[in-house]
Formats: sequence, C-alpha cells, structure tokens
Amino acid sequence: MQLATKSFDDARSHNELTTSHNTIIVGAGQAGLAASYHLKQRNIDHILIDRGRPGESWLSQRWDSFVLNTPNVANSLPGKPFHPESPGAFESPATLVEYFNDYIKEFDLPFEGGINVTGATCNADGTSIDVTTDKGNYQTQNLIVASGNQNVPTLPDAAKKVPANITSIDTSEYRNAAQLPEDAVLVVGSAQSGIQIAEDLLTANRTVYLATSKVGRFRRNFRGKDIVEWAIAAGMYKHTTANLENPEDQYAAQPIASGVDGGRTISLQSTHEKGAILLGRLEGFEGTTAIIHDDLRANIEYGDAFSAKIISMLDPAISKIAPDAPPLMDEPADTPAPASLGTNAPTKLDLDEAGITSIVWTTGFTGDYSWIDLEGHAIERGRPVQQDGASPAKGLYFIGTPWLRNRASGIIYGAGDDAQAIAEQIKA
Repeated sequence: MQLATKSFDDARSHNELTTSHNTIIVGAGQAGLAASYHLKQRNIDHILIDRGRPGESWLSQRWDSFVLNTPNVANSLPGKPFHPESPGAFESPATLVEYFNDYIKEFDLPFEGGINVTGATCNADGTSIDVTTDKGNYQTQNLIVASGNQNVPTLPDAAKKVPANITSIDTSEYRNAAQLPEDAVLVVGSAQSGIQIAEDLLTANRTVYLATSKVGRFRRNFRGKDIVEWAIAAGMYKHTTANLENPEDQYAAQPIASGVDGGRTISLQSTHEKGAILLGRLEGFEGTTAIIHDDLRANIEYGDAFSAKIISMLDPAISKIAPDAPPLMDEPADTPAPASLGTNAPTKLDLDEAGITSIVWTTGFTGDYSWIDLEGHAIERGRPVQQDGASPAKGLYFIGTPWLRNRASGIIYGAGDDAQAIAEQIKA
C-alpha cells in the first residue's frame, strides 16, 4: 500500500473516524448489490454505500422512454430471479430499481445511501485502507469499487467549440424532445444511446441529423427467441478476451439493439427509413459549420458485417443445442443497406441552414477513479488494472466494468459470477 495519509488526516480534522468494516463496497448498482449478497452469504462484515439511491444512474441518467436493452432472463441477481414470469420482456429502469430495493430488503443488505466517497488511501502503518466521505470516515481491509465505468460523460474536443446559439447537452442530461428548442436536432454518436435517442426524437416529429460512428449491431428476434437468450445458452457470455479474434474488440461500443416495443432490431438504415438524416463522424466545427468525416458508408457496412458475423457464429450453435428451433426469418431492419445509402454524404453541414438549434452528445461514458490513491492502482485505457477483479493494490477490488472476467462482466447478467469470484478472495 502507498503511504499516503494526508487526505485522510485532513478530513479527520473536520469529521472524526466513525466506523470500520472488513470490507466497504462503493456503488449500489447491480454489481455492488451482487457483491454485498455474496459477502453476506459468507458472513463477512461489510457496508454498501452509494452517493444516491440503489441503482441511481438507472434513474438519473436515462431518458423517459428508455427501457432495458436486455430481456428479463438476463437481469437477475444471485438468489432472486428478475420477473421470471416474463423472461422475454423488457422492463423500465424504475422496475429494475424497484427490484434492487426489494433485493436489499429481502437479503438485509447493509446499504447506506447519500454518502459521497472522496478518497481512499493507505493508513499510516500500512495495515488498512482509509476511506473518506462527506458523511464520515472509514477504515477497511478491503475496498470493492462497484461504481462502474458509466458515470462520467466523455465528450470530444468538438463539444468545446459548439456555436454559442446552440443548446448542447449529453446523454445523461437528455430526457425527452420537449426540453430542446423546437427545431432540428443533431445527435452525435450512433451507439445504443445515440440511435435510441434519435428514434425518440423522430417519434416526437423532430428533424434529426445523426452523426454516425463505427458500431456493430445484432438482430433481436433470432430463431424464435431473443438473441440474448440464445447467446446465454450457447455460452457466448462466458467468452474471455482470449476468445476474441481481435483483442481491440473489448473496447468497442456495445452492439446496438433496442428493448422498446418488446424488443426490436434497430440499425442505421432502419433509423434512416424513419426519417433520420445520416451523416459520417463529426470531426468539429468551423463557425456554424459542422465538419463531417467521409465515413458514413463505411459505418453502415460495418454494422451490416457485424450482424452477419453474429449470425454465422450463433446459427450453427443453435442448431446443435436446439435442433427443433424455427429457421432464421427475414428481418427488415437487419437487411443490408442498399449500396446507394451513405454514398456522396455531405462533409460539411451549416447548422443555421439546416435549422439545427440543439445537439445531443451521445459519445460514451467513463469511470471516475480519481479518488483512489493506493500504491499499485493503475488505469489503462479507462479501465482499472486487475485480475479476476483484484487490483495490484492490496485490498482493492473492482467489479462492474466491461470484460473484467468475461463478456458478461459489463452487464447485469455477469454481476453475480464476478461478485462470487471476488468474495472468494476476501477473508472474513
């Protein structure tokens, strides 16, 4: 552990040490709840804290029409199925958070909300971790960081050069079309949030320009079931980075799909058919003119190729595990785009001429680990360095980040297994 006591001692002068626990879990989303469950099962003393409510980001960082992108069958935490009566349904964030609250009560998890963690350092004699918060200070042998990597919006440099007359917000701030001026909207980024927000705006009869990015997609209904159900059955979520043809794929955005209307396929071409004006990647601004990269066609083709690859991987696996599954049916939204779509796309767009008065930045999120000051702790490409959740820093663990242990790690479905793996490393 790093001998770094100043921040804790300074905080202690204003707020005396209040308690100590074997383990402190920071973050009460699905990962933190799963970790608390497995520690409770092992009778390990701990506390679960969060700056807000359980599942706070599901409530405060989602738009009004958002529903979960995975079906109920993939959203259970250990010990308590999530709406097993409707495994193929897609629920709202409010329903998920209600489940989280019930989960805390049913298993009597030691949750305390409204606590903002401000620091984690090694104590003076190197035997434990000092955790400072705005509500008191703690000492612990083990610190599990379950705050994930989806709490700080990442904005490109172009966001700093938006013309002064343009309303500019990010994904976490968007709720519905009514909060924006009644004119055309530029949505920047076409991963899950971007393409879904574009559809939400189109539903509100807005003119939408969508600056696309290189993102894969998959069809929802696949041989009689949701594709996520088949992926679970085929063991695809157990794949590790060693199973990837290209290790860089672990840093790619989640493939696009939608849980709206009971779950449906969504693609750049289907969004175009609904009225979106597709553009290439936004590079920046020159005055009121948006500079657009000439890659729209490439982005469309990437999505088509990604979907075709998923089909080629999953289709034979389904034939083995479920020989009687219905055949693959045509899916209009998954049909490869016509060759003309995306060719000769504009590389400049005058915002005033297009009537654009607002921009929604859907360019991703990252985690905030700046408060951790422990020897051995490191961040590489936005993710904590770890092995099976354990940091090189003594007593420090992470959970809830993509590819922590396997493909499932970044979604609700993987929280339970990752939490168990971490709990097994902690001594009572």
